[in-house]
Amino acid sequence: MPKPSTTLSDAFGTFVVRMVGIALMFVSTTVTARLLGPEEYGTYSAALALAVLLAALAPLGTDRILVRSLSSPKCPEETGRETTIAHLCTAIVATLLLCGILTAWFVNSFVFYNPPCARTCLLATGMFVPLAVVYLRQWLAIPLIGSRRALIPEQTILPLVFTTSLLLLAAAGWKPNAAIAASTYAIVMSIVWIGSLQAEPIRSVYRSAWNAILSVGRSDIRRQFRDGRPFVCIGIGSLLTQSCMPLVIAATCGFEETAYFSLALPYATLASIPLGVFNLSIIPRCARHYNRGEFAATSHAVRSAATVTFLLAAVLSIMIWICSPLLLTVLGEEFRMVCRLLAPLLLGVIVDSLTGPTIPVMQTMKMERNYSRALFAFIPIQLCLVYGFGKVAGIEGTAFSYFAARCLWNIIVFTTIYQHRGLVMLPYLRVTQAFHESPPALEQTIRSRPKQSLWKNSSVPDVPVAPARAA
Repeated sequence: MPKPSTTLSDAFGTFVVRMVGIALMFVSTTVTARLLGPEEYGTYSAALALAVLLAALAPLGTDRILVRSLSSPKCPEETGRETTIAHLCTAIVATLLLCGILTAWFVNSFVFYNPPCARTCLLATGMFVPLAVVYLRQWLAIPLIGSRRALIPEQTILPLVFTTSLLLLAAAGWKPNAAIAASTYAIVMSIVWIGSLQAEPIRSVYRSAWNAILSVGRSDIRRQFRDGRPFVCIGIGSLLTQSCMPLVIAATCGFEETAYFSLALPYATLASIPLGVFNLSIIPRCARHYNRGEFAATSHAVRSAATVTFLLAAVLSIMIWICSPLLLTVLGEEFRMVCRLLAPLLLGVIVDSLTGPTIPVMQTMKMERNYSRALFAFIPIQLCLVYGFGKVAGIEGTAFSYFAARCLWNIIVFTTIYQHRGLVMLPYLRVTQAFHESPPALEQTIRSRPKQSLWKNSSVPDVPVAPARAA
């Protein structure tokens, strides 16, 4: 197990990788939209959103169990066994989901005669399995080699090869459409995944996992499913509330409007790169602090992350807004609506960054059930907001509903974390405190019980927590 790096150093390395990856993704998204056109790009975006949702659902929380388990030092045999169990669980669920999505394709093709939905399901089927194995490799790699190295294949190589492949197909005389784009993406993902397994220590872990297959029994798989169940909502929560918006908009406004939103959202989420970086890099650190009972250190880590993410998100949002007219030059006049959607989407990103890495806190501090309750209460509200605003004001209404939904969600999550763990998920008022490696001297672990939950009949273990303190 490599020596753990500090939060800021690992986050900085991951930030550089994400910046390069986002730049390549920006080029990839723009080129794909120009080659496909609004209608075909909307279909491709809806299919990709469905595939991403299924890929995140396939492990049923066992991927989060894996990363939490590997965050503590283990021998190679234990690491291989944990990896085997996670992959077997994912394979079982993926098979069931594959049967379900193929059934949905058959029903929409031959029973309800809904060709757009049938086509979306079929395209998602081709991208679903490669995405699932790629995501599982990422979660395995984060505690082993750090988030920076874990993200390099999918963040940089994948968009570069995918964009190059589409351009070569177009140069060869092929007219790219949603089916060609989805097939190319699935093939490139599979190649990148195979290539990423050649590096150490990932290769040795998979070798140990292969040798441990016969030692895994049904009881191990059942236990992993039972332990991973509370993590399911954490795994798909952000996807249901953000990344799968193209699916909801396709059902509300149509595929052309979906293309506008699917282009505007990635441009807006450029400002959330720092938050994504800390969401990944802070997981092992929070897990170690929690296991050792170092809640003051946990509070300092998450507040430092919130300070950095909020400041960077605000600066990046202003820069994106200033540069937004350039999108018309890149995309063309037919995508003018993209610029009009940016303002509310950027505000939503800033609100998300204000509370910092809330998901890692809930994941590592045994708040999975609280997260599930909050998510189940929030999703119907967001669906109603998107549907209502979309029907009244069209695609611009869905963008404003996104901003309103992000405000509501962050209020719910902030209050839940404070009630259960006493952590104030807000930036430091004195920015310099965020760059100290140790927590402030006044913050001690003195409270022996968490506050009463916002949710009735919730069971929260009695653990020491850090007192909430204003900066």
